[in-house]
Amino acid sequence: MLPIASRRHTLRSLSLALAATALPDAGRADANYPQRVVRLVVPFAPGGSADAAARILAEKLAEMWGQPVILLNRPGAGTSVASAYVAQSPADGYTLLMGYVLSYSTTASLYKKLSYDPATALAPLSLVADAPFIVGVDPSTGIQTLDELVAAIRKSPHGLNYASSGTGAGPHLTTEMLLRRLGVRSNHVPYRGTAEVVTAVISGQVQFSVFDASALGQIRSGRIRALALTAAKRWNQLPDLPTVAELGYPDFNMTSGGGIMVSSKTPDSIKQKIERDVMQAMSVESVRQRFNALGFIPVGSPSTEFEATLRINMQRIRALIDELGMTAD
Repeated sequence: MLPIASRRHTLRSLSLALAATALPDAGRADANYPQRVVRLVVPFAPGGSADAAARILAEKLAEMWGQPVILLNRPGAGTSVASAYVAQSPADGYTLLMGYVLSYSTTASLYKKLSYDPATALAPLSLVADAPFIVGVDPSTGIQTLDELVAAIRKSPHGLNYASSGTGAGPHLTTEMLLRRLGVRSNHVPYRGTAEVVTAVISGQVQFSVFDASALGQIRSGRIRALALTAAKRWNQLPDLPTVAELGYPDFNMTSGGGIMVSSKTPDSIKQKIERDVMQAMSVESVRQRFNALGFIPVGSPSTEFEATLRINMQRIRALIDELGMTAD
């Protein structure tokens, strides 16, 4: 029989050995991830450009992972339905969110009764793509430049009217942010989606708007006159269009990028794998070309950059929403 001290040492060694064999299970799960279907939740209805972009990424990740990546559309309540769904799903990396910076930031401040904490419940892993906005006018106004738009707003006794795809939507908040930077005010006329906004501008119901990439056809045909881009850099879709920053308003940058998010309780090693793989997927030229064709700027950033972008936008959107006195149940 072994001495007591020896037996204690043997038992301790056995316990440590058993613990050591248990710990790598998580590591093995991370190394083998994914081993089954992954769901990519999209906060918008099927058929739009956001849905198409998510599908491109899902197809590439499925190819890389050797497992299906299926889209799950969960629209509603300013994208909070999708965010809540992912936040409340098992924290195992099998339920991902295609989260959009502006809509996520807006929801965080606009909705007072959320079932999740937007600041902590979800972890941003990689900004997949960015999407600039375009300041455009009805050509019949005769306005040719951003400076002329500012002058026209100041000259009008009650300000000009601008359209958006809905109160609290990205174009609405971007326009309000732009107007404050320009030092003018205008009247907001909300519509039900981008198609109605385009019609409102073309028909002269309103004088201007901030458009997303879905208006490129009307801009290229001359039915809408583009004045400036809200992004920090010029866009290859409209290479001759100057940015707001170039036109005398330094550092102005409002875009609507989207990226992969996951439950913040997901093991770090799984989060890191997803981050690396999304970045790799977005570095593939064929994938980048498909994103460009949709009007998106392909990115594929590390999590630190995505997180910084999200936090900055949450702060400035919260300040704007408070100033506008907006709220939603």
